[in-house]
Amino acid sequence: MRWLAYVHPAAMLVLLVLAVWVLRLGLGVRRARLSGRRADSARHRAVARWVVPLLVLGWGAGLGSILWLRGLAPFESVHFPLATAAVLGMAGAGVLGFVLERRVRPAALPAARRAHALLGAGGLLLALAAAIAGMAILP
Repeated sequence: MRWLAYVHPAAMLVLLVLAVWVLRLGLGVRRARLSGRRADSARHRAVARWVVPLLVLGWGAGLGSILWLRGLAPFESVHFPLATAAVLGMAGAGVLGFVLERRVRPAALPAARRAHALLGAGGLLLALAAAIAGMAILP
């Protein structure tokens, strides 16, 4: 059963790769929009709709893993607060993404897009930091 402690890190690495892909797709949409071309965000939205809920599920699985499989307290390492902040940032970006999809007021659109990008990219950077910090608590 010791191998179960490796399921969370492996799954989260896959999700990090998917999150980087979502970021790349979003940057492509931004580049197209800024250059005056039509920006198709369908793939960005489709992949992100899977990544954000899976990250929340992975966060919960990590919490369960540290408590029940490893018998440690979640606050013993910096991994937990980094992962929590990463999930909150990406979830916030996801909520703003839904708001953007519903077409916010034109005056608020640039600020909403900027906040969406900053929360998503910041959450991804925090997730990368959490992955590095998580290496220290592997069994």
